[in-house]
Amino acid sequence: MPTTDVDFDTVSRAIHARRTHKAFTGAAVDRATVELILENARWAPNHRLSQPWRFHALDQAAIRRLMAFLVATPGIAAVPDPAKGSAKLAKLLDRLPSAGALVQVTWVRASDPRIDLEDHAAVAAAIQNALLAATALGIATYWSTSAALVHPDTLRWCGVDTATQGAIGCIWLGHAKEVPPIPPRRGLNEVLYWVEGT
Repeated sequence: MPTTDVDFDTVSRAIHARRTHKAFTGAAVDRATVELILENARWAPNHRLSQPWRFHALDQAAIRRLMAFLVATPGIAAVPDPAKGSAKLAKLLDRLPSAGALVQVTWVRASDPRIDLEDHAAVAAAIQNALLAATALGIATYWSTSAALVHPDTLRWCGVDTATQGAIGCIWLGHAKEVPPIPPRRGLNEVLYWVEGT
């Protein structure tokens, strides 16, 4: 018997509709919407119920302050490639004003490497929950691992305790300026391997 009354087609549409957006209109995403998205993120599966995810959200005013911090902290641009850092930072600073909100996503590090890996995976699942929830709300998303945004100095500026937490990415939220094309995906027959019984 079904374990829930959730409609499969609705869930499947959200999964297939999710896209990586890099062009936003600049309209804000309000705090209530961000919190609704993150409320769904925290229901991701996690071993031992460790619930290792942590979220540091930035509204547009905070994003403007973050931009000023990035400009004033030139060492961030040198990571990981000093030759390309300045150009990448300039591109980031050009795009940031278009975001409706940002969410820095981290996980609480575990001393046991096996548990730490499990917790990292759990937070990746939480991000996927957030992306799907945003998609269902008509909010465009981008899961970024920009070196400048996950730099320890940037994370500390956002309030992250980098001594106990690791960065897994920054979620951009906003209103889509354009709809990206459907990306190519390998067919199920290319990635599924059935283990046959005897």
